Amino acid sequence: MSKVEKITINDKFKKKPRNERARQLKIYSIGSVLILLAIVLLLNVLVDKAFGKSLTFDFSVERSNTISDETEKFLNGLPADAKIRIVGLFERPESLNEKDTQMYLYIIPLLDDYVKKSGGRVSVEYVDVTKNPGIITELDPNSSYDLSKKKGSFVVSYNGRIDIVNPLDCYTIDTEYLEAYDQYMANGNNAEYTFTNTMMSLVNGFSNKAYIITGLKESTSVSLTKILNSVGVETAELPVASGFKVPDDCDLIILNGPDTDITESMYVELHSYISKGGRMIAAVEYSSENANESFPNLNRLLNEYNINVEQCMVAENDPNYQLNKQINDSLADIGPAFTDMTSSKQFHITLARPLGTSSTANADAVATPVLTTSSSATKGIAGDHNQAMPYGEDEGVFNVGMYAITNGDNGGQILVFGTLNFTADVYYSEFTVTDKNADLLKSFVRTMLPKTASYNVNIPVKKIEDYTLGEKYATTSNSTTMMVVFMMVLPIILSTAAVIVYNKRKNL
Repeated sequence: MSKVEKITINDKFKKKPRNERARQLKIYSIGSVLILLAIVLLLNVLVDKAFGKSLTFDFSVERSNTISDETEKFLNGLPADAKIRIVGLFERPESLNEKDTQMYLYIIPLLDDYVKKSGGRVSVEYVDVTKNPGIITELDPNSSYDLSKKKGSFVVSYNGRIDIVNPLDCYTIDTEYLEAYDQYMANGNNAEYTFTNTMMSLVNGFSNKAYIITGLKESTSVSLTKILNSVGVETAELPVASGFKVPDDCDLIILNGPDTDITESMYVELHSYISKGGRMIAAVEYSSENANESFPNLNRLLNEYNINVEQCMVAENDPNYQLNKQINDSLADIGPAFTDMTSSKQFHITLARPLGTSSTANADAVATPVLTTSSSATKGIAGDHNQAMPYGEDEGVFNVGMYAITNGDNGGQILVFGTLNFTADVYYSEFTVTDKNADLLKSFVRTMLPKTASYNVNIPVKKIEDYTLGEKYATTSNSTTMMVVFMMVLPIILSTAAVIVYNKRKNL
């Protein structure tokens, strides 16, 4: 065996000396990382407890969790001692991403911003009515609102007046999806619009009251109620009954999309009401459900004001007026007499019935076109598979909206639409209550009623977040990425750095 080989073999059996310095460095490195993580977690808890909502940020594209300048201006314009109290009749959820709490995803963070920017004028609290039933009597001493059945809703109160906001009121709902699948699908977020209008109505009070007739297979009127509330008009339902009577406090009667005719007794009562200076808005479209309905009693009432709803629909043949190349979905021109009421010159109509004049004219009533088709329009009816078929030989301009008033200082007024695009949820669920059709309707309500709200809030409905990257603001996707970076990536980087430092320095 050579000398070199012997040295090598003996080296294999040599016991390496214990490196006490390396062991201490290892403990120090690991301990430092653990202490750092503990400090970060502790600071996170303490800062959250101390500052809470004041350090939250809205990363959504639509600024869904932030009130607009218009709402902030309204709140700052209130007296410093004004107290608007919002009570959620449920415990505040720990998470808004669960199936049962997702409806509050665009509501609760927004209400936090109301509190933050109101200067103490708005307070928000959450009370479980099953654990604290006394809150019901506290908010509604006279039991006028049956709050025990409103669990999950919000109660907004001001100076003894209250209103209820259902979470579904804060969204525009896809009505076609609801009818097809019996499930709610939101396609618009109008939480701020709803809460700000509710606050304004409570602060300013309602100036008028409108009754919406129900029981004629009519369209739903949730959006119409919001539009009317925004101009200071309170709404209530007026069911069809054998003893049908218009209440004494009625300032406006509304017939929104009936599929069956009014009764004889309703005709008598409505005739009496309008002849004494009453006001009425009626909207009737042409559809497969009412294609065979000629509305004789309703027309008898309207004929007295030189308006007649025809049993057919408008077929718009001018491509410049058609929407999506559909003859029954088109634009209509504003009538010359009403151009000063709106900045828009054309409005969206769908499945519109033409409005003619009565065979026997009433000299005491003046009916004026509000909306008109192009000169290329014709009349049609629904054929097989709802395909339009010609109806008559006429081609020309047809009225699809008319306004009539009787002579005299206390003359009755009637506004009639041959389409539901100004009054029905099925339209506003897609185009929202800030659409130009809603603006025109509000202008007419202000004209028809003696007193309406002086305020005019016009907060746009926001889109439901699609989680795509935006150019201006970070989205939920970005905020999730940030959370992953701070909660996972950075600790891993720190731990890796500690290992590297240890391996570099352990043999020094």
